[in-house]
Amino acid sequence: MKIILVPTDFSANSLKALKFAIQAASKSKAKIVLMHQTSILELAPDSAFTGLYVPTYVDQLEYSKNALSKFRKKALAGFKGKADESMIEAEVVPGVGTVDIILETRKRVKADVIIMGTTGASGLKRLFIGSIAAQVVEKSPVPVIVIPESHRMTPIKKIGYASDLAHISKDLDQIAPIAEVFGAHVEIFHIEPTFPTSDAFLKFKPETEIPELAKKFNHLNLKYRVVKTKFDNDFYAGIENYRRNQKPDMLVVITHKRGWIGKIFDPSKSKGLAYHTKLPVISIK
Repeated sequence: MKIILVPTDFSANSLKALKFAIQAASKSKAKIVLMHQTSILELAPDSAFTGLYVPTYVDQLEYSKNALSKFRKKALAGFKGKADESMIEAEVVPGVGTVDIILETRKRVKADVIIMGTTGASGLKRLFIGSIAAQVVEKSPVPVIVIPESHRMTPIKKIGYASDLAHISKDLDQIAPIAEVFGAHVEIFHIEPTFPTSDAFLKFKPETEIPELAKKFNHLNLKYRVVKTKFDNDFYAGIENYRRNQKPDMLVVITHKRGWIGKIFDPSKSKGLAYHTKLPVISIK
């Protein structure tokens, strides 16, 4: 990690995301870009229409800048000298369309990872509105770390990597730098049964391949397990079983390109995890 982008709406959950980013940046000596997107359609919460005065866009911009500065100080307060304001560049980004603004800012500041909070969504809200974090996960070309509402600031010691077993070595090449930042070990887990059973699972020989991978990625202290579910293709039940029984501190999923038919019948699991997870999740393309 060299440059971390943290979008915020000043919510309690986005404060958790910024604290998580500070934790990561203090270990990797990365720079954080803290951003808030604002538009002329918004008014400051303490603005009021009094007499003939109408709050202007300049007023809103100034309010957002002050709020962002206070937000940064609040996040840093718990680190007691281990981090300071110099590591966090704060900016208000005018514009409409939150997801597009986040991705455009990511490109402009050359961030190599995005860390953001999610409140999740369900039912009709998920179907018609969706989560901003889930949309960023789906569209971002760089890794996205999603921080859920339930997250508590604890050390990241164990990362669970949900694998389809098709591209393990290449996937670990991308996972390793993030695991190294936290000094975490990685456990590969595969969820079964699936229908039809994947060729990758049938061909995978853990007794020989895991030792080879462990040698290549010896700093990750690799382990491997199969997680069983009651029904075929029940990915989220498998994730929950793994989380409850193995107690990882973070999950990682790799998103591979899929055709439009696959997108209809097999919705992106990394996007889905942005709604379901109780742990921080890294989504990597």
